[in-house]
Amino acid sequence: MTRPIPQEVQGSVKALFNQGCSLRAIQKIFPDLSVSVLSRHRKKFFGHSKHANPGRRSKITTQNMNYIERNLRNGNLDGPRGVQCYLAHMVVQMTLRNIQYILKRKGFKAKRKIKTNFVSAENRKKRFVWAKRHRHLTADDWRKWGFSDESRVNMWGSDGESFY
Repeated sequence: MTRPIPQEVQGSVKALFNQGCSLRAIQKIFPDLSVSVLSRHRKKFFGHSKHANPGRRSKITTQNMNYIERNLRNGNLDGPRGVQCYLAHMVVQMTLRNIQYILKRKGFKAKRKIKTNFVSAENRKKRFVWAKRHRHLTADDWRKWGFSDESRVNMWGSDGESFY
C-alpha cells in the first residue's frame, strides 16, 4: 500500500507527471517524498507505462544499421574494421570495441575459420602413388628423412650454405 499523501499534493504530482516531468524533478519540488513513493504513485495513476525511448540514443541510425547488416551478410564490409571505415565516412566516430559490441548484439559473432589442407584430386593421386612406393620402409628409414613445407632447407644452421 502506498504511503498516504495529501490530496492537493497528489493532484499536483499527477499534473506534473502529465506534463512529462521526471521523478527526480518532482522530488526536487517535493523533497519530503522519496523517489520510490513517487514511482509507486505514478504506477497507481498511470499503470505500468514505460517511457517511449529510455536511455541514450544510438549514434548509428536505423537506416545505417540496416545497411551495415546487409553488407556484412553480403561480404561487402569486412568485419568491424570495414564498419568503422563506413561510419567514419558517414561522420560517425566510434571505437572498434563499441562496433564489435553492437555487432555482437545484432547476432554477428566472431568465429574462427576452420582451416583444412587443400588437396586436389590430381595431387591426391600423386600422394597415394608415392605412399604405395614407400610403404616398405621401416621406422628407422623414415627417421632419416626430413619433411618440410619449405622448398629450401638450410641443413647446417643459419650461416651455412648447404641447401637441400
